[in-house]
Amino acid sequence: MPTATTTNPPDFWESHPNPHLRRMDRNLPASAVLLAASQRQTTLFRIVPRAVETGTDNDYTQIDPTLPLAKDSAEVVDPLPNTSYAGMTPGQRRRFANWLTAPEMAAPVAYRQNYLAWLETALFEEERQAPATAELFSLLGSAGWRGDSALVQAALLAAWLAQDPQLIAQAIRLGDSTAGSLAAAAGWLARLGGKLDAGCGLALARGWHLHLSALATFHLENDGPLLDLRITSLANSLGMDPLAWAMAQNNLAQSGETAGEWRPWRTAHRDIRLLLPQIDIRAGLEPRLVDLFASLPVAAAHQPAADVSADVSADDKPGIAASLAAGAHGEWQLILELGNNRSQHYDYVLHIARKQPGYQVLLDETRQLIHRIHFRKRHIRQFWRLWAYVEKWPTVHVYVNGKEIEKWNVYPYSAELR
Repeated sequence: MPTATTTNPPDFWESHPNPHLRRMDRNLPASAVLLAASQRQTTLFRIVPRAVETGTDNDYTQIDPTLPLAKDSAEVVDPLPNTSYAGMTPGQRRRFANWLTAPEMAAPVAYRQNYLAWLETALFEEERQAPATAELFSLLGSAGWRGDSALVQAALLAAWLAQDPQLIAQAIRLGDSTAGSLAAAAGWLARLGGKLDAGCGLALARGWHLHLSALATFHLENDGPLLDLRITSLANSLGMDPLAWAMAQNNLAQSGETAGEWRPWRTAHRDIRLLLPQIDIRAGLEPRLVDLFASLPVAAAHQPAADVSADVSADDKPGIAASLAAGAHGEWQLILELGNNRSQHYDYVLHIARKQPGYQVLLDETRQLIHRIHFRKRHIRQFWRLWAYVEKWPTVHVYVNGKEIEKWNVYPYSAELR
């Protein structure tokens, strides 16, 4: 039985809480908005000529308030992708109207496409640009839009039009862009004076599918500080930030806001067809990223094979037996002790150590600080992550079930770690 419909009350869309609605009777169509924006400035974008040949009196995405909505949206089939507002059924329009009250939630592709098209159009309206940009970046962090590459494209466009390097960096870190879009975004970041950091470096390396062993186990919270340290060291050796260096290598360091090749930019709205100055610095930057990640230690991925009962030696260091007794009776346990060290990784290692659930700070008999970390079997992966940095330090000791293990015997599958 067909879904019952009703003529919209005059104030239905007037009272809708979403401030980004675009209505046929209130808002200019996208082609007219784009044409007006192009007459105000020409340095940030250009219009593909064919885009303005269509009429400026119609916009397929806009709401026609005269079209009826169903009384409810129960059991409504999803509209096909690329369906316009007018092409939706009354039930689909009702569901669309309901979703617009909380657009961060998951929704059919057609709904997201139309909403993105509205936000893209607003980016070219002076009074709406900032709110639309804020909405795009809010959606970028929501679970309902995760993996939507069109949203990332729109967010990057917003960041470029706003000439904000921090927003460009945020879109690179949070989004799931294509390799080409990432190259353009990195170029924009360099052009606007942005700096390479661990989050951007990780996103670029993964987005460009670099085959680096460190990427498989890289954890931004744990390993990011070390990568930032290496980026700083690289910048010092290059005499400039790696992004700026890569741009200079591509002969794009000349002054002028239009530096770069004008190339098409993919948008959600079919009537917004743009050329943007895309500065591709991948050729210069990618080898530097390979160097940065290739020099990172890779944590061992294996664990010792089996548990045995605790066997505390009589000549244990003071405190080891007591520490073991604090754990569950008979449970396998490894203790890593770290003394002071002059390694450039020392601060980073302590940063990781302090996050472990079994971390303690003690004083030895000479009043020197000892950093002690207890590892149980389920946390042993974190031990291997730390061991990659500290295995050659002279101030390091490893104990398994109260017995000190020689460092040359500490490796995955070692009989001493069983």
